[in-house]
Amino acid sequence: MKTPKYFTKWFDGWPELVCLDLDGTLVDSVPDIAGAVDAFLTKLGSPVAGEDRVRGWVGFGSAKLIEQALAWANIDPAKQEEAYRIFLMHYNAHLTDDTTLYPNVKALLKAFKHNGVPVALITNKPSVFVKPMLDHFELTEQFGWLLGGDTLEEKKPSAMPLLYCSESIEALPENCLMIGDSITDFNAATNAGFKCALVTYGYHQGVDLKSLGADAVIDDLAELLA
Repeated sequence: MKTPKYFTKWFDGWPELVCLDLDGTLVDSVPDIAGAVDAFLTKLGSPVAGEDRVRGWVGFGSAKLIEQALAWANIDPAKQEEAYRIFLMHYNAHLTDDTTLYPNVKALLKAFKHNGVPVALITNKPSVFVKPMLDHFELTEQFGWLLGGDTLEEKKPSAMPLLYCSESIEALPENCLMIGDSITDFNAATNAGFKCALVTYGYHQGVDLKSLGADAVIDDLAELLA
């Protein structure tokens, strides 16, 4: 396979490591996340938030998501622990009911595997949900690392998860790539010294991705293989 133009420009070949975000980059998980949010809101006597509203909250980790939902519903922050427990139970039971894979995810992963590129999954999602979700889509074997938001002492936008992977294979940060959908992913890549590609279809929290200065802003993962 001919080396894609982005990789030729950035690395003069294929990257030494690729780190991929999960929610909003590989999968659209908001329908099931919203269901879990609405479950605890209902239990706590609030109207449901709905999928569209929850879509704007996703991206900073589940604890922040719960906090935003409670604030929106004007529920006592002291209810956070109870809300989180209900959220986790409901989400665990409905993890992939309506979650879907974005286009060309498998093609991208296949290309990395074919060209010997190590790939890491780095998400702020609680780690207990990561492998079951990847198993559902038959993607688990494509990744050398599965890092959830609670796997290490720090999570994105910290550089720690990215450097944990690159240092374990002695890859130079400037030869590594982070692919995500948000300012959180961009900041993690910047802090680690990685190149960064952001997808426009994910959960950008209202941020204009093109204003961030990422190395690429793309509409489809297939653009990275052109």
